[in-house]
Amino acid sequence: MLHFVWHLRGSIPLDGRDRSVAALDRVEQLLERQRKIVSERGSDYLVFEDPPWRHLFSPNWLAMVMYDQGRFWIERSLDGQRLRYDLRSVHGMVFCLFGALMFFFVGLADGGLLGGMKYAFGVFAWLYGMNVALALVRIPNAVRKAVTND
Repeated sequence: MLHFVWHLRGSIPLDGRDRSVAALDRVEQLLERQRKIVSERGSDYLVFEDPPWRHLFSPNWLAMVMYDQGRFWIERSLDGQRLRYDLRSVHGMVFCLFGALMFFFVGLADGGLLGGMKYAFGVFAWLYGMNVALALVRIPNAVRKAVTND
């Protein structure tokens, strides 16, 4: 229903000459640079599961830092091949909700229920919304660059 809130989905067209194995190899290298560990790999897909607490003291400027699960797969059609991906950030969203809850109580003490809701919404929009906005730009670019070897 509201999966778009914690999922980032997209696709990149693959060159007709490119083999799907080579594209997945480059995605696996990208995930390695992003400090994500591939937990499962098949002939046309790969999956990572990476709990956020594993990265408490690692760099937070990485494009995929807030995503705790992801799947990349090759889709074949008459139009050619596409690399599709589905990334999930449930743990990041819950963390931001707890931050918003803390500020809800601050706002509640300062301006009543409406003040608490304003604080909570503002904090959640800033913490989670800005991370998602950055990811909407950075992740497709990183995947495209990895797959096309730019």
